This record gives sequence, C-alpha cells and structure tokens, in this order.
Amino acid sequence: MAFETNSAHIHTRSHTQGHTQVHGHGSDWEKIAESQCGVIAVRTALRTGLTRSEIRWKITSGRWQRPMHGVLVTHSGPVTSIQAMWAAIESIGPGAVLGGACAASFDRLRGFDGGPIIVIVDATRHVAPRPGVSIHRSKNLGSDHVHPRKVPPRTRLPRSILDMANWAADDDDARAALAAGVQQRLVTVTDLRRAMEGRGPLRRHALIVDTLSDLDDGAHSVAEILYRNIEKRFGLPPGQRQKQIDAGGRRYLDVWYEPWRVWVEIDGGYHREAQHWWSDLARQNAGVLQDRMILRFPVHALRSQPEHVAGQVMTALRQRGWDPDL
Repeated sequence: MAFETNSAHIHTRSHTQGHTQVHGHGSDWEKIAESQCGVIAVRTALRTGLTRSEIRWKITSGRWQRPMHGVLVTHSGPVTSIQAMWAAIESIGPGAVLGGACAASFDRLRGFDGGPIIVIVDATRHVAPRPGVSIHRSKNLGSDHVHPRKVPPRTRLPRSILDMANWAADDDDARAALAAGVQQRLVTVTDLRRAMEGRGPLRRHALIVDTLSDLDDGAHSVAEILYRNIEKRFGLPPGQRQKQIDAGGRRYLDVWYEPWRVWVEIDGGYHREAQHWWSDLARQNAGVLQDRMILRFPVHALRSQPEHVAGQVMTALRQRGWDPDL
C-alpha cells in the first residue's frame, strides 16, 4: 500500500471523498469519525449510541465499509492510505501505534512510500493478523518512544527512523533511512543516538553506529558513506565532501581532493543496462586519467568493485603528486 506523503493529505482532519464533512454539529460518532479521517471502531460506534442493526444496515446498503475486523469507514468511496492506517490502529485497539516508515511519513520524512502498514504493540499482546498490516512487538512504548499527543498515535520520529534502519530489507536501505532523516533536517545524529539508548537490542547495531558516525562527520547519503568506507579501507586521503564551487552557477562536488585537483563524482542513477554503462564509464575514466581531473563512478561500482574504484582514484592522485608514504 502506497503511503500519501504530501503534507496537505497527511495533516488534514477532514476528507470529503465519499462522505459529508461534519464540523462540530453532528453526533458523537460523527465527531470521532471526522477526527480520524472518516474511520471509527465498531466498539466506539456502539459506545456512542449507534446500534448493531444500524451499523449492519449502513454496511449492507453500501453507505459504509468494513475494511478489516472491528473497524468502519464511514463513506462508500475508495479507502485512502491514511484511512487504511487509521483502520489498522482502530482495529487492533488501544495501545497500538504506527511505526517505522508509516509513522515517519506523518512527520514529513520523504522518499519511503510503499510497503505494508506497520503497527507496533506491547510485547505481551497477541494480535491476530490483519490484511496489509505488519505487526511488531516492543517492550519500549513509553512516552520517550511514543508521542503522547500526536494523531494517529505513532512512535517519535527518531525511533521511527531507527526502526526503519533495523527492519530494512538490506544494509543500503538501512543506511538510506538514517541518512534521509538527517539530510532532510528532521532529526540530528544526537537524536538518533539518544533513541538507540532506550530502544533495546538492534540486529543492525554495529551498522547503525558506524553510519551515525559517518553522518556525524558530514556524509549526506549512502553513496558518500560507501565512498568514505573505500577511502578508509584502501588508505586514500580523506576528500572534501560537498565542496561548493562556482561553475556558471552554484555546484557541489561529491568528493574533492584539493591539493591534487582530483574530483570524484558519484552517479546515483542507473543505466538500463547498468553493467554496460559501468564499462563505458571505466573506459572514460581511463582517458580522463591522462589529462583531466574528474572521475565518475556509479553507486553499484562502489559496492561491487571497490578495489577498482580505489585503484583509479589512487592512480589519479599519484599522477598529481600524492605520496601515500608521506
């Protein structure tokens, strides 16, 4: 299910699609449903005065929907991503909170749409599966980790990002989540380190610690972190990151070796035939080494051929006077 990350959708409190807006003049169930984007739990609807026969009629007549057990959407139109998240929370019941990328999307983290709805419950609870919902259990759901006032209920952003990194499909996705939060200026490295202190065991603990150290040193992306690791592994001098120059307008160099005038550019995009594209770049680099200063590498080469990347950069630096023994 794709999450709507546009802030105009995330932060709205009333949805007009398929139902009439209520602005404080309706019954108790209407006010509650409005505050939850048109979603209400069956138990709540009954508590506010609706009868089971009234609810059943609204569903069978097509006026309302029941997307999952124990929860209602009070209109007949398509269920939005936000409503689906509210439905998961209301279906599972008190104490359930949104987590991971799902929670972070409400706090303006961009670039991580898609995937299942993630709900976290107390470690002692047993919750039956819900369609499209990934349920996690945690012993740490106090106010240090869950915001006490925001709706829908969700983990605080540093915890959400940390969980994203811990649950990511691979290490690059984990690094990307941590880097995005810092690069988008939503959290600081200090925020993330504090969240680690009370989070409990993390299966990617070492990777997260190392990535936060790289981010603290000024890396802005996964590509920069991968390149920094190549510098350390192969004994290259540390280059300047995001060096600003005037080249017919403001431009930032990915990596700039000032004393030797060597510029390394990391291409984040992928050619349709990535390996052929990399072969072309490798040939271009060989020519550039003769009389120019720019070297270009695709991100996948930093992962799959770090020794080749290091070798070409080392050759360029030596041609321009770098001596690794000094």
